[in-house]
Amino acid sequence: MYDYRSEVDNENHAYLPGVTLLMVTFGVARQQQHGTESCGFAVEGEPAHPTVTGPDDILPLVYVVEQPDSPIEVVSVDLTGTWLSVANDRHTERDCATYKVRNRSDRPVQAFNVELSVSVLHGGGGFATHPSSPLAPGQLVEIKSCGGGGHGGAPGNHVRLLVSVQLVDFGDCFYRPSVRIPRSLGVHPVW
Repeated sequence: MYDYRSEVDNENHAYLPGVTLLMVTFGVARQQQHGTESCGFAVEGEPAHPTVTGPDDILPLVYVVEQPDSPIEVVSVDLTGTWLSVANDRHTERDCATYKVRNRSDRPVQAFNVELSVSVLHGGGGFATHPSSPLAPGQLVEIKSCGGGGHGGAPGNHVRLLVSVQLVDFGDCFYRPSVRIPRSLGVHPVW
């Protein structure tokens, strides 16, 4: 019996990744555009290139997530006081982070969450912080999160610390910025 599916699969196999990527990219772009329109805001200027400071042994593990559509941008992260231990496929950490963030939208922001997540091969956990007052358009503020801690599995002793804006509250609308995490980091975070 002749199986025509294998011939069709072989002919179309080379095209599938490109077509799939195009469809996903188009869908994400439409979704992002729709989200900013539905909350009625526009982002101003190019995103900042955030600076990260802290203990030398932790800095190579930190990645500030790219979120070009986010009304709130992370300008800097200071992890002084943070510690992380990774051994025997386990991790233990204590969070102490100071963030400088800016409202790069044209609308006041009532509240938002910035998160430092401990990401491993499959999952992880995090520590979120938020400002104590609303943020006007263009306003820069410093917020601090200190004292959280945790532990968990770290298969292969592979851990990354991801910094991202999780949720933005405009008062009349909630917005969740996109997250762009390179696969080369080797983590599958839980969002």
